[in-house]
Amino acid sequence: MVTDRSATAPAGTQAIGRALAVLRLLTEADGDLGILHIAQELDLKPGTAHRIVRALMLEGYVAQNPATDGYYLGSRAILVGQAAQRALGVDRALPLLERLHEETAESVNLVVREGDESVVLMRVQSTLPLRFEQYPGARFPLYSTASGKAMLSFSDADEYLSRLPDRLDALTPNTLGTPADLLRDLDEIRARGYSIDDEENVAGVRCVGAPVVDIDGQAHAAVVIQVPTVRMPVERIHQLGPRMIELAKQVAHVVPPDHTVRRSLSRR
Repeated sequence: MVTDRSATAPAGTQAIGRALAVLRLLTEADGDLGILHIAQELDLKPGTAHRIVRALMLEGYVAQNPATDGYYLGSRAILVGQAAQRALGVDRALPLLERLHEETAESVNLVVREGDESVVLMRVQSTLPLRFEQYPGARFPLYSTASGKAMLSFSDADEYLSRLPDRLDALTPNTLGTPADLLRDLDEIRARGYSIDDEENVAGVRCVGAPVVDIDGQAHAAVVIQVPTVRMPVERIHQLGPRMIELAKQVAHVVPPDHTVRRSLSRR
């Protein structure tokens, strides 16, 4: 369930917080959502959810599918997203991701950190028949992903590690089991420069990532290539590792490393 963070906000900001929660929910959805689903996910009364959605529709941030009566992001939200991409430098990073996709035919992501999650900011999807479907806005834990581990290895991870439980939630049989296991993995990533997700987040998918490091040596973003395990033997992992390091350096060059918007994303 998506948390309605406005519940603990000052009264004057509650409506804004709830509207943003609706937009966040629609951003992460695979398709359009009905009012009852929105209300349930955000712990709202259906009438309250309906009033928020109608207000967002009037401003063009939400639209309705007449065939299903469900709701999805409207054209104004798309324009805001495009403006954010330009501000973040993502439009300049896209050709770099596309180049690696052309070399490998695999899916390539640009990911940022938001709190304790990795969030897909941009994706170039593989066109091969066997692939892992994913969309911009998808969120995953830091500890189980190549992107998350890449960013943690080049940042101050102590505070994050201190908040983890003694046993990490196992998303697959290969998920790292404890914070100590994660810490050892982060040390190895720093030593070689790239991260590996060996079916730790999704069974049947291996990933190789590298941190996009700023001038202070901190990583608030990462690049990742995702490949079905059947096309990713161990040898290919280590062949792609240096290429991911190169890609991350190229992205760092075109995406301003001290950009205030990107930093704000990483601190949410």
